[in-house]
Amino acid sequence: MQLIWSVVAVAVALGATELLYHFEPRMREHGHYAFFLAAIAIAAWRGGFLCALLTVVMSSLMVAWIMPPANSFKISSPEDIVRLALFTGLGLLISYLHYARHRAEESLQESDRRLRFSLDSSGIACWDANVKSGIFWKSHNLPEVYGRDESNFATTSEGFFAYIHPEDREFFHLATVGGEGNQRDYEIVHRVICGDGSSRKVKTRGRMYIDDGGRVERMVGAVYSVDNEVASSGPLNPVRASDSDIAAHMV
Repeated sequence: MQLIWSVVAVAVALGATELLYHFEPRMREHGHYAFFLAAIAIAAWRGGFLCALLTVVMSSLMVAWIMPPANSFKISSPEDIVRLALFTGLGLLISYLHYARHRAEESLQESDRRLRFSLDSSGIACWDANVKSGIFWKSHNLPEVYGRDESNFATTSEGFFAYIHPEDREFFHLATVGGEGNQRDYEIVHRVICGDGSSRKVKTRGRMYIDDGGRVERMVGAVYSVDNEVASSGPLNPVRASDSDIAAHMV
């Protein structure tokens, strides 16, 4: 399959180049090999690294074949030799970049699978809310913890914080338990409004990032349901922060 992709890509590139030279004969003198570079990129995308290397080799041979004197692998001009070397080097660079991208994607997918397994096993969900910009990220299982559907879950930090029970929002914004400098850690049990209008208790542990003006610019949290825990041990009310603690001022 890799050989087929390479042969087809190079054949199409050669045909397109010869067609261009037919209508623009002056292009043959200056050399125009963009179609072969495109063939290398397509082969790397569809066939992988080895397919790209094979395409680089065949494309370099075809470029040498159409260089003056045409229809010969003999290259008479030193400039054409340099041009061929640059073409081959660029083709190898394109192949490597596609290979590196593919490896990075595989590594990212593997890390994502491990994260999903860890979160599913522990029952903990994670979120990251940029209060200033409104950008919001969530783990795949956060809607389940919050009793909501993935399809209509909040996509902004403002929408996410609106899920907190109105009576608990002040505690959520003020409950800090430690940290130094521009970071404050917090731990709190609070209620959230589920998709059906009911409420459930969850426990959130996280960190607030404070700007130089004393306002929260970003919050991250790890949250899990504690309905069963609360039912057996009684309510867990957060302690209001003292006057010296930093308030989030998000609403």
